[in-house]
Amino acid sequence: MASLSLSLSLSTFLIVFSITLFFSSPVSSITCSTQKLPSTHSYTNCTNLPTLNATLHSTYNATNHSLSVAFAADSPKSDGWVSWGINPTAPKMFGAGALIATKISGKTNVNTYNLISASVPYKQEKLSFDVWDLSVEDVNGVITIFASLKVPEKNDSLNQLWQVGPINNGTIGAHALEKVNLGSTAPLEVAAAAVAPSGSESGSKNGGVKIGKGLWFGFVLVLMSFINM
Repeated sequence: MASLSLSLSLSTFLIVFSITLFFSSPVSSITCSTQKLPSTHSYTNCTNLPTLNATLHSTYNATNHSLSVAFAADSPKSDGWVSWGINPTAPKMFGAGALIATKISGKTNVNTYNLISASVPYKQEKLSFDVWDLSVEDVNGVITIFASLKVPEKNDSLNQLWQVGPINNGTIGAHALEKVNLGSTAPLEVAAAAVAPSGSESGSKNGGVKIGKGLWFGFVLVLMSFINM
């Protein structure tokens, strides 16, 4: 009886431990191969951006020199903002035109902002380049900004930048000055966005996909099999 009681206690402990570990472990991961976009949005290229757990889907239309994009980043757990933009002149924040999605009291909106200085809140206004079809969604812990924008005809590469930050008293606050924030800029090759992607990181699956469920439940079953032996 004592052996049976010990076995049941160990079994219960292992199950509770495994379930607790599963629910406390990170379950959200945004990559080009795990993000699923709405069926109304498709793109020829996707890039896993090097910082802030973000991706950029893009398609370049050489006929009208436009770039369609879908920028995705982790949704703030509370009030906050995420942004993506381009700077026509230099790979830096100041002088960029940005698409900033704000999340305030659970409601998400997106607008265009000119980043002309370090002063916040940023000024909401029309950018130096045309933007249309601007929208945003907040699904499964991932915010995705959709937009189309006009790009210069002879620009093979654009200076793109992306960022995340807080909302303070209902307005956009300054982002952190950590290395990942300061390094959130990279060239965007327009030509690459005009051709179909290659490699395993193309395609799409669920944005903010939950991973590891099968692994942990399999782990529990293996433990149970050893206990019952």
